[in-house]
Amino acid sequence: MLNSAMPYLRAISTRLLTGILVFLLVTFSATALSSLAPGSAAQLILGDYATPEQIAALNAQYGYDLPIWQRYLSWLGDLLRGDLGVTLFSQQPILGVVLERAAVTFEIAFLAMAVSLIGIPVAMYTASHPNKLTDKIMRSVSTVLLAVPTFVIVVLFSYLFAMVLRWFPATGWAKLTENPVANLWYVALPVLCLSLHQTAYLYRVARNEFVATLQEDYIAVARARGLPLSYILFNHALRPAMPQILTVMGLSLTYMLAGSFVVESYFAVPGIGWTILSAVKSHDIPLVQAILSLTVVIFVIVFMLVDLGYALIDPRVKVS
Repeated sequence: MLNSAMPYLRAISTRLLTGILVFLLVTFSATALSSLAPGSAAQLILGDYATPEQIAALNAQYGYDLPIWQRYLSWLGDLLRGDLGVTLFSQQPILGVVLERAAVTFEIAFLAMAVSLIGIPVAMYTASHPNKLTDKIMRSVSTVLLAVPTFVIVVLFSYLFAMVLRWFPATGWAKLTENPVANLWYVALPVLCLSLHQTAYLYRVARNEFVATLQEDYIAVARARGLPLSYILFNHALRPAMPQILTVMGLSLTYMLAGSFVVESYFAVPGIGWTILSAVKSHDIPLVQAILSLTVVIFVIVFMLVDLGYALIDPRVKVS
């Protein structure tokens, strides 16, 4: 039992070590880049009429007068103690702000991911009916969706569904815990805009995998035995295609999180993307570092689960 689990334990340890190194590099870079940005957080807080003495006092209070490496080690020590401090302007606990805004982004990202999964059954159908009308239409639609950037989709859909048809609100947000119905009304348009590109991408990859799998000899044997097409697709064709599909799903989830910057900014959704853009503009470095830390942790976990998922789906794949 232990011997069979050792490859997984080694793989997890290796990826965790890599994740820690990436985490340290990204968060230290955030500290270093903050020192290269024009102006200072203290000057932004105190205003244009602040005296040099007042600015120096506030820099000393927040440790911005220290060398970069000392500031980073101090921040890292606070992080290990679970103390992320407070935001520079609103003086709110950073941990509470990050968790609240992350819940919004995760809701949009996971709903968009769920919507994009519709590309898999559609790909199964079109791959089993190649070069038919439905297959040609879906390939054309997916090509168009892949060619159009997300920000263009956001503008077009916002104008059509919010301004012309008035089916959804153009901006705003309602918390899921306070008003679920209003939350779904506000989240529908951002989720739709964010999911279209990845739905098309997942469809194209899945279709190519299914087309190749359906040409294998064991599929021909299954057809000769008179097995239903639906049974062949789900029991014989889906599993061989899953490693590639799983890779795309992992990349899609990270794309959803990164794409939240565009969607949240345009629709004024108070998520991680909208928050970090505001924090960068105001030089709120502690908040920026906290959000970057959370983002790196999420990405490392997603890619680690994707790697380990290969071996669980296909025993021929060895983890390393």
